Amino acid sequence: MSSKTPSTAAKSGGAGTSNRNSLSRVIRPESRFIPYRAEQIEERTRLLSMIDTFYREACDMLVVEATPATRGRFLDAGVCIGLLDPNTLVTSDLHPGLMDNVSEDTKPGEMAKRSLDGLVAFLIYFFSYLAGWEAVRYLLVADADLLVAARLIVADRGMMGFSVMSLASVAAFEAALRLAAQVAKHSQPERLVSVWMSLSSQLQQVLSFLSVMQTQTQGMNIQMLLGGRSLPDPGKAWNLAASRPPHSNIADMPYEATRSLRMALLDTIRIFYLRALARLPRAELRTRYHRSMLMAGYCYGPFDPVSNIIVNMIWYDVMFAAPHPPVLDMIGPKSLTRLESRSFYGLASFLQTRYHDLSEHQLVQCLVASCAHLSVADPNFDVAFAYHPFVDPNISAAASAGAKMEAIRRQQECRTSAPGIYDAVSKMEKQRPCSSAKEAYEAAATAAWHPNPEAHAAFLSSVDVMLNGPAFLLLQNGDQLTSENVQFIASLLSSNQKPTPEQIKKRYRVPALEAKMRSEAKQRRIAKKVKGALDKYLLRDGEPMYDLHIICGANESIGSPEYCADVLDDLLSSSPCKFRYSHVNFLVTQKDSSSAERYPLLFFAEFDNEEEGEPLCCLVDVPTPFAEHVRCLYCEAQGTKIVHPALEKFHGKERELEREFEEAISKDRHDRLICTNEYAVQHLCGVEEDFMYIDIRCIS
Repeated sequence: MSSKTPSTAAKSGGAGTSNRNSLSRVIRPESRFIPYRAEQIEERTRLLSMIDTFYREACDMLVVEATPATRGRFLDAGVCIGLLDPNTLVTSDLHPGLMDNVSEDTKPGEMAKRSLDGLVAFLIYFFSYLAGWEAVRYLLVADADLLVAARLIVADRGMMGFSVMSLASVAAFEAALRLAAQVAKHSQPERLVSVWMSLSSQLQQVLSFLSVMQTQTQGMNIQMLLGGRSLPDPGKAWNLAASRPPHSNIADMPYEATRSLRMALLDTIRIFYLRALARLPRAELRTRYHRSMLMAGYCYGPFDPVSNIIVNMIWYDVMFAAPHPPVLDMIGPKSLTRLESRSFYGLASFLQTRYHDLSEHQLVQCLVASCAHLSVADPNFDVAFAYHPFVDPNISAAASAGAKMEAIRRQQECRTSAPGIYDAVSKMEKQRPCSSAKEAYEAAATAAWHPNPEAHAAFLSSVDVMLNGPAFLLLQNGDQLTSENVQFIASLLSSNQKPTPEQIKKRYRVPALEAKMRSEAKQRRIAKKVKGALDKYLLRDGEPMYDLHIICGANESIGSPEYCADVLDDLLSSSPCKFRYSHVNFLVTQKDSSSAERYPLLFFAEFDNEEEGEPLCCLVDVPTPFAEHVRCLYCEAQGTKIVHPALEKFHGKERELEREFEEAISKDRHDRLICTNEYAVQHLCGVEEDFMYIDIRCIS
């Protein structure tokens, strides 16, 4: 998150863009979005001064010098954490008589610091990838108003799919409020949360009492409201925050949250890959397409992101097929995360090459607004081609109900819901392209580490001609593809190229063999656990209910690490530490359903790595792009994008997550955790799983 002003200091850790003397703009991973420590301290000091002013005004209004008990209650329990504006919060005493014995040396300045820590804790718990210094900046813009700051983050990230009333949000909202109270050292955090959640459906009445009653009777009237214990309704508090004056700042953010915006976009790119994996036929995916997807199945191209993944994957398999690819049950989790990051840099480099005057932050905003749909993000995209399939009226009708029109609608929604993002879209619309689509595709392929950038750019520049009407309709209808469908598409992209095996140098044979063995052992271990869990779901005749489609995410590092010296003697282990649990995502198909209903379903499972006990295994929905999702601190620490369930309990959720967060905040480790996560998703070079595709017999 960098300031828009030239005075902002930043740390640079990457190469930025390259080829400055040519039309090509290849964007590389960077860490320049983190401000210097001095700037972070200055912003925190300003926010602390703002909150301290609220307390001093509240002291004057409440005349807290009246009795020691009243002053004690105010200074110990009057944190400005809750669902109203901070000035109202510190002037309201919800619990008369709660604290009668408080030391006289409690100071308003200390209360301001405790409140600030609590406000920051709420935001970094409720929103993934939000560093503490970023939370401070949003609170500055929001005048320390907690829910206004939260609404600013939602708008700044283009989260049009967000709902504070979803199953994921309601649980996280209450947990974040409890964590905020604990970090702010409130004497009774559970009771404070209970009060606010009960009042959430009656905030208008609370405001009425606070505005018309004398200070001495405010507590009694609010206690009357609490007598009924109303059902929580965070939605009313969320909507009420939009009416407060600081909310108008949503259209003019003085900072650019490039890093967290990019991470949110990567979450959406993961959704595209889950959808693409679900659409592919099981046999071909497990035998050959897993390799070509990880090598070149990028989500950029002339179609919607999911269709681009499929087309790029099939083309690479046609052009650069392997003679004997392994049959796998699982897509390598690190390889898949790397592919998503490479896709992002391909998308950003395409737009940067086309529009040199846009900053990287503006490019990411345009991708967020268009849901990573290049033909929507680039206003001059279609005119770059001599022919485009949308000229066919039948195909146009099909496309109008598909991903492109959804992306266009989303882009228009940004006008009101995310005006800052829409400003970037408007700026791009006013510019003329600096290069052709082919040049932009070559920059994208280079940034994405494509094995053959020039060939890929030439292909994408003409793919709309190769894929005629029927093939285009197959891609756009969203149904699962059959073996015949993918063979038909492959036939249109056919080549006379002979399969070529992956080769390694002779001196790398031993480490490559060990890495291959470790990756294969990991696949067998996880696949065995998944198949064992699926065997517990039976049809009436006793047969298994589901067939495994593909395992599409795994993290074996759940829980606290345990040092095991004997692990060092195991060639199949690369670490002396073990973890107790694993989190896994996998797609399955239901056996007893008709062919039209056999669209793969997404499951989550938590396995015990040591014992063969009953695992947690449940169906989860594929997330909505740019919406809330269930967090797991352990998976975030590994950069693993696992879809977790909203209702079931698992390790790394709720109270355990709160404890870890509270410890991370107290030891100033949360921001380092985000950097670790960012490093994991910016790792574009080789990973150990790549050796799965090496034929050890082929030594050069």
